[in-house]
Amino acid sequence: MAKDSARRDLVLLHNGLLALVLGYPLSIALSGVLNALMRLAGAGPVAGQLTMWVVYPLWACTIALVFLLPSKRACWRWLALANALAAGACWCILRAGSAA
Repeated sequence: MAKDSARRDLVLLHNGLLALVLGYPLSIALSGVLNALMRLAGAGPVAGQLTMWVVYPLWACTIALVFLLPSKRACWRWLALANALAAGACWCILRAGSAA
């Protein structure tokens, strides 16, 4: 019983530290996607202000949600996939915006 508890504590520590490290680039990329979409929609100067302030709530949500994942492997998989998708979306939006 004590071994299971200690193992679970290590998984929680691992997931939390991984969310601190991989959650920040994810929140920056999602903020960039939001900024690009708002600029394409013609949001004006509010777009920069909103995307500046949305980074830390996104990061906090990432840290909170990562504790729902059951294992270290799932944590790595989901955070890496989310980072890749967010970076790809940011790249596609920026490329489409520069081509227009």
